[in-house]
Amino acid sequence: MKRRIWVCAVGAVLLAGLGTSCSTTTAGRPVAGDSAAVTTTGAAPSGPAELPPPPPTAASDEDQIREAIRTFQDAYNVENWDAYRQMMCPAMRDQFTGPIMEMVKKGRTDNGLTDIAVVGVEIDGDRATVTLDSQNEAVGRLTVTLPLERSDGWKICQVN
Repeated sequence: MKRRIWVCAVGAVLLAGLGTSCSTTTAGRPVAGDSAAVTTTGAAPSGPAELPPPPPTAASDEDQIREAIRTFQDAYNVENWDAYRQMMCPAMRDQFTGPIMEMVKKGRTDNGLTDIAVVGVEIDGDRATVTLDSQNEAVGRLTVTLPLERSDGWKICQVN
C-alpha cells in the first residue's frame, strides 16, 4: 500500500512537471497555456508580473538512499544486470563479474521477484546503513542490512 501511494505521488510530481513545461514567453514573461493560443503584440502585459517558480529542493541523503535501494531492487527484478551493477560501489562492482553474476542471475530465475521496504536508514557522512524488510517469492521474508557509500551517488557497497 505504501509503495502504491509513493508511486502515485511520483506520478503526480511528473505530471506537474509536464504541466510547467507547456508555457511560452510573451514580451519576456512566461505565460502558461497552449503556445498556439498565445499572440505576441509587443506590448507589455497589463497584469502583475508572474514570479518564476521556486527552485526544486534537493533530495535529502535519506531520499537519495531510498531511491538507490528502489533502483537496485527494480534492476534485479527486471533482470537489467547493467543497471544492477551500476548501483554498486566500484569495489563491489569489481567482484560481481563472471561466475558471481551467473549465480545472481540463476538465483533471480530460481527465486523470483523480490519486494523490499526500507525500514531504517542511518547516515554517517558518506556512509550509510539501510535496514530492509525483504519479501521473496521463494525465500520468504527476511530482514536485511546493507551498507552504502556515496560514490557518484549512493551505491550499495557490501564488500567481503
